[in-house]
Amino acid sequence: MSAPRRNGQLSSCEPCRKSKLRCDHSTPTCKRCERRGKSDLCVYHPAPLTKPRQSGQILKATQKTTNLQPLLCAKTISVTSLGSSASVSLLGAAQFPNISKRHLSGSGFLGPTSYSGSVFSNEVELDLGVRASLSQTDTPLDPQRVNQGAQVLSLLEHLDLYEKLIENRNKIIPGWVFGPPLTGALIVQLRASYRNATAGSENEYARLLDLSRVLFKNSAIPIQTRSSMSLNDYLSQYALRWDMIGLVFAVAGSTTFQVLQQELDELFKGSPGTTKEGLRQVTFQATEACLQFCNYLGIISDPLSWMMVQHTIFLSSLHGACDHRTWQMLGDLTTTVFALGLHQPAAANDVPFFLEEIRKRAMVAAYALDKDIATCLGRPPRICWRYCNIQFPLDISYDEVVAEPVVREAALQRLDAAGWNIDGRIDKGVRGRGALIVSLFRESVLEVSLSHELGGLEERVLEVCRRLDEYYSALPEHLQWTDDKEDPTLASLHLEFLYQRFLLCQTLFKRIGKGLDLLIRTSSEIITLLLKVISIQSRLGLVPAHVKWDLCYIGLPAAAVLSIELLRRSQTDSLTSLTTPSTHFPRSEIIQKLSVFIAQFNTFVPQNEGDYEISNRGQKVISQALDRVLSGVPSSISPSEAVVSDGATIGDDMEFMAFLENFDWEQEVRLAFG
Repeated sequence: MSAPRRNGQLSSCEPCRKSKLRCDHSTPTCKRCERRGKSDLCVYHPAPLTKPRQSGQILKATQKTTNLQPLLCAKTISVTSLGSSASVSLLGAAQFPNISKRHLSGSGFLGPTSYSGSVFSNEVELDLGVRASLSQTDTPLDPQRVNQGAQVLSLLEHLDLYEKLIENRNKIIPGWVFGPPLTGALIVQLRASYRNATAGSENEYARLLDLSRVLFKNSAIPIQTRSSMSLNDYLSQYALRWDMIGLVFAVAGSTTFQVLQQELDELFKGSPGTTKEGLRQVTFQATEACLQFCNYLGIISDPLSWMMVQHTIFLSSLHGACDHRTWQMLGDLTTTVFALGLHQPAAANDVPFFLEEIRKRAMVAAYALDKDIATCLGRPPRICWRYCNIQFPLDISYDEVVAEPVVREAALQRLDAAGWNIDGRIDKGVRGRGALIVSLFRESVLEVSLSHELGGLEERVLEVCRRLDEYYSALPEHLQWTDDKEDPTLASLHLEFLYQRFLLCQTLFKRIGKGLDLLIRTSSEIITLLLKVISIQSRLGLVPAHVKWDLCYIGLPAAAVLSIELLRRSQTDSLTSLTTPSTHFPRSEIIQKLSVFIAQFNTFVPQNEGDYEISNRGQKVISQALDRVLSGVPSSISPSEAVVSDGATIGDDMEFMAFLENFDWEQEVRLAFG
């Protein structure tokens, strides 16, 4: 029953009060509104005749009594451009109120120590979870969320632009988690649904409201699969969900960091007023809104984990890998993959092949992101292999993953006992499998580097290095880098192996002062390989974003080690070197490499993105060190530009070298743009 007014009479709902009809005062929705199809408008205003206290504030009948925030007007959904200020008016009021009624989700994955898992069988628990979710589909939707959903859906007007952006990205480096067959088919489904909803309608906003309600109801229903499902079958049933919508926005936003600027300019010609910054902000806020919709519904789904993986990558590019928002999103992603049980996959007869493979890739992506960001921040990783059963993705192409069974089986027959394809192809599943291999070793590196134990440190470092070299040597021959090869994917894999050794040697030298020779040799190999990769890519006509980021998060720390040693060796004879005189140190060669490296850094590293400012600060420090070595006099770069934050003045070479040694490369530079 509704609450009584001060005169003792029961309150009428807003539709009945305004229409001067008798209300039966039922809650949460009166029967008359249900019969008239106005359940979404049926609310009980505590003081219907009072005016809002704030001038200019519009209180609508759809507003709940616990929410005093005005709804966005319908006219704000008409977006003709994606300029830098578009997102401010579009989703600026998309802050969701706390409500008393929430949809309930199941508990998700339950391990062997769970009290529920020990009482109920998996079948009973799963059945209870599904029924609980299905029972929520008839719950009245929050009108404000429906309204905000319509505003998000209005951004699908630019779906053709998103599609072109993703296609251009795939020409440079196709996605291995969400490959072209998945993103392409999903966009086709969404385009058809959007056009069906808005075509021929004089009130587009009303049609988008209806579509928003459909998405909320669809998203609340658990996804059920069968082994015979194809990718198109899956998407035709489940494309209209908020997690799927959010995935498209997250992928589209991320592509703006991966597509070349000249290509972006060409694409934006067909969308007057669109800017790279505006598109990023709009897609970012749209993805955030979709995440909040899913949180409101309490859903746990595969597409939700996909959206969160891509949004973590988006945040890392937008704000930087060291930004707290990226770390926070990584925590949410970790929670979701554990709740889905992606870390402990179980055999299931009702899961189609393509979905099983995408789950592997999504888990590998989450695991790799965890290791990269943990390395950047110097924090313990959240996902530990000893508690997981992370499986290698198959070394087959994405087209083969989603192909008919006959084609798929033929591809599986071309794999060796270790899971690599026997055709020597590196354009199939190498990137996903390589990411898992590198991340597994990165966890061992972090275990050594972040440990406070100094006893036996040298033995532990050497042991990890030995296992790293043995594993690399055991890889198929077509995956091992040699100087006569020029494949960028192969070079990137080799660079990651070098980086593991660099981190270990850096830890050993910083902690106990040993391993400098190996650290210098590894640093020189990293700079040499990076310069060769840039040369290869330049001949191909482009330098992809991941190569530019390698310059920052791998190249700068390696260049710093070489710069410090150069500065040491350039001192007077009275300065004691930390290395033995017999140690081979090709001074001229290293100076040439560092000079070219700094030039490439200034040319290719994108400005004002991610952790650019931190990386640029490190680059200036190395430039000044190089200038001092070459000229013997203070460089043209002012000391204030090189100093981190304390404003100290760098004087002679010995003082500057001390500054270089104390510059925190691990926290300041490593994994910038990760």
